[in-house]
Amino acid sequence: MNPINHFIFSFTLFLLFRFNQDVFSSIIFSLIFAVLIDLDHLYKKIKKSWDARRTWIQEPFGLILIGFPLAFLLSFINRSFLWLTLIPYSSHIFLDYLCVFEAFPLAPFSKIKKPKGMGIFVPFYFNWKMKGKISENYFLLANLIFLLFYKLTY
Repeated sequence: MNPINHFIFSFTLFLLFRFNQDVFSSIIFSLIFAVLIDLDHLYKKIKKSWDARRTWIQEPFGLILIGFPLAFLLSFINRSFLWLTLIPYSSHIFLDYLCVFEAFPLAPFSKIKKPKGMGIFVPFYFNWKMKGKISENYFLLANLIFLLFYKLTY
């Protein structure tokens, strides 16, 4: 998924479930834990495409080994930081698993992988089409419509 989808989906979850009434901190935590988590792609020294540079930080064990302890520590500063950390982090992983990317659900402990092509959404930057898959641009449109609908009814 693209960074815009990650951000809007995370921010919409905050609004939908009313985990935090502070919009500014919802925006900041959505940027950090839903968007900037992809910066690990820059540090993986592989001459592969962008989607093949995922590290274990963006896998379920990354949430368990990094996300939960970090959320717990931040909750000592402010109790709402627990959910402000866990929701965008887990939504990022969720959206990545909905894409056709190759993923390693048990990384760094196992090489078992979700093969490339399994998933619902095809990233917007792929020049090829997969039969039965949906462009992530439609998900972006649905995200924006839901966000707009929410703002009009709230």
